[in-house]
Amino acid sequence: MKYEKQNIFFISDLHLFHKNVIKFDNRPFADVDEMHVEMIKRWNSVVGENDIVYNLGDLSFGRTEGTKWFVHSLKGKIIHIMGNHDKMKDILKLDRVDGVHEYGTEIWVKDEETEGLRGCNGYQQIIMSHYPIFSWNRSHYGSWHLHGHTHGSLMPTQQEYYKRKVMDVGCPCIDYTPISYEQVKTEMKKKKVGVVDHHGKK
Repeated sequence: MKYEKQNIFFISDLHLFHKNVIKFDNRPFADVDEMHVEMIKRWNSVVGENDIVYNLGDLSFGRTEGTKWFVHSLKGKIIHIMGNHDKMKDILKLDRVDGVHEYGTEIWVKDEETEGLRGCNGYQQIIMSHYPIFSWNRSHYGSWHLHGHTHGSLMPTQQEYYKRKVMDVGCPCIDYTPISYEQVKTEMKKKKVGVVDHHGKK
């Protein structure tokens, strides 16, 4: 998918109706009701009606009707990437997502700053999946990788990995607020293009 505008946001691991995740992630909410209200508020404070949000998995722990209320309270067009706690039938029942990807997807976003980079043709490539990928497509040419699943738990121990152009966009890592393309770009500028030889050596 190619986008000519940069009005794109990313988030993952909302874990709606998951009481224990507040303790597991040390989330700054008294209970799930407060978490839901605050996350809707933060989402809508940055996302406009015509913006696109990629949700990288683990939306909710059941309660389809409650989840439906939540997602229909959000602005923007939502594209969902399936996580390990998601069920396709439940996501489709929400009647809210503009697209669903079972394992992941990649997009290209128009960005003049990529002009001259090999194979980019003025677009930034972004590889997304629920799970972190060690060697993702065209990482050696500067593509970005966004993932969720780990709730920021890998960052302290896998520092070399996160020096590359990769980012955990799980909501605990981004203040429970969808992060914009421009914000991701700012962070990626601090990182290096990591070269991982995926062909192997003979």
